[in-house]
Amino acid sequence: MGGRGAEPRGQAEKRPDESGRGGQECLRHISAADAYALWAPTWDSTPSPIVALEHRALLPWIEHLHPRRAVDVGCGTGRWTSRLAAIGIDISPAMLAAAAEKPGLRGRLLAADATALPLRTASADLVLCTLTLGHVRIPLAALHELSRILEPGGTLILTDFHPGAAAQGWRRTFRAAGQTYEIENHPYTLEQLRSGAVGLALRQWAEATIGEPEREIFERAGRFELFEAASRTPAVLLTRWSRL
Repeated sequence: MGGRGAEPRGQAEKRPDESGRGGQECLRHISAADAYALWAPTWDSTPSPIVALEHRALLPWIEHLHPRRAVDVGCGTGRWTSRLAAIGIDISPAMLAAAAEKPGLRGRLLAADATALPLRTASADLVLCTLTLGHVRIPLAALHELSRILEPGGTLILTDFHPGAAAQGWRRTFRAAGQTYEIENHPYTLEQLRSGAVGLALRQWAEATIGEPEREIFERAGRFELFEAASRTPAVLLTRWSRL
């Protein structure tokens, strides 16, 4: 599922964003729920350097996994849900409708808030939450729910927009009908995650930075000059946890 920190609403500096465009244009700030209702029809076909980078960084972590019962929270259009044969949960009915068109996902999707998951305690051996936690107003409240549904010994994998990128002024944006929208984002640090991860042990973490595989997305957006700056700042934070 894309925040700039202290930037005045409706203004923009020439810095990277989730689409790779950056630039100076008027932004409309909206909630994640409203954003993905607008973005859903074109999400799969809209190139994003952040999504491309996250996919490249996360795939080695999950390609060897064979969970018995996986849950993908913030599943969006189901890009990871299919691969893991997971139950997909998302707050956006529009994104779930797009996911339901993909083979094997109809009947495996639920509409719910990440802070109130409609699943039993300890009911999953793998929980995945990608590029989603920062959209939740209180990220640690969602983290507690992710931990709750995970069985002892189970694995939780989180990815998100890197707090360092947000601190540098990067935004989570998309375009629809000629308008650029900035999606709400609530950055958090790795230390904040650790302090709030009750019942979880951090096993692995990584910072992923935009590189040559994402260069073409900037070129297609006509913003090649932003690529060099983007490649100097970690853009995605990945963490892997075990349930105690």
